[in-house]
Amino acid sequence: MPVRLNCNISHTIILKKSEFITELHRVFTLEEIQVILKDAHKRHPKATHICTAFRIENHERSNDDGEPSGTAGLPMLEVLRKQDVIDILALVIRYYGGIQLGAGGLTRAYNSSVAEALASVRLNPLVQMVESQIRFPIQYADTILHLFNPKEIIRKHFDSAVTLTLLTQNMDFIPHLQEITRGQIEILYQTDKIIESKP
Repeated sequence: MPVRLNCNISHTIILKKSEFITELHRVFTLEEIQVILKDAHKRHPKATHICTAFRIENHERSNDDGEPSGTAGLPMLEVLRKQDVIDILALVIRYYGGIQLGAGGLTRAYNSSVAEALASVRLNPLVQMVESQIRFPIQYADTILHLFNPKEIIRKHFDSAVTLTLLTQNMDFIPHLQEITRGQIEILYQTDKIIESKP
């Protein structure tokens, strides 16, 4: 199961006088990536290269930004793939130090920059959950509310009946609720959701 970063970070390494600044950003859309990249160019106008790799939904891409083909963006992307991280943009901002690293050296530098940055942050596993909304007669409110962990209840609404919006691991509780309410439980909707597992 893929994982998501739980924060944005910056990490720097120096190799043969070249400075490699890695930034990891939580992203969900291509538009966000463009905004962050534009901002990075503003913040680092004298950078020699700003190489990128990202993975969001079903999209992944990398860019060498003028480094020899395949020596920057792809090694960065391979680290993200290997660790199965999604919803992430990795930027490596390079300030050239005057000493050539060669193709192998560049590949190792960009790979290591992203790997070390990832190692410095916590990764949150993704878990499959079910969001559902149920409705039942108000006389069963106390009994049913006590069956759920408060964290599982997203919203509650009371009128002539009770409407609960829930986030649970599965829908195994429904037969028990049918029994409690004598069949008067109504499922208004249910949908699968992938969320981060928080520590």
